[in-house]
Amino acid sequence: MAPRTRLDKVVQVRERAEDAALVGLARAREQVERAQCRLSSAVEASQRDARAVGPVELWQLEELQHRRALQAVRTAQHEVQRAAQQEAQALDGYSSARRGTEIVRRVQERRRAEILGEMEKRERKEIDEIATLRFNVAR
Repeated sequence: MAPRTRLDKVVQVRERAEDAALVGLARAREQVERAQCRLSSAVEASQRDARAVGPVELWQLEELQHRRALQAVRTAQHEVQRAAQQEAQALDGYSSARRGTEIVRRVQERRRAEILGEMEKRERKEIDEIATLRFNVAR
């Protein structure tokens, strides 16, 4: 069993922060995927041509619809860009949280190794004292 250190709570807090950052990254990636789906459907809608032989007024309506579809494509492109920026920020946040957690874990492991070394040293000292006492009693 690993000895307890004062850093145990710090590691737990850092791990929670890392988990929260990972959840944020997953949400950001989901937003990017949704924005990309909206963009692809907007592009498909803008590529449709429903004009047919008929009155000029219908052509004007179709032209208006096509302009709106192009505006929807531009809006969707901006949404994808914003979502990608948020994903990059979330990734930076996760990376930072991960590095912080790893640093604290390394310090914790170093401290545990020191504690174990001290415990082994004390145990060896006790065993040496017992051996010395037995040797002196056996004489």
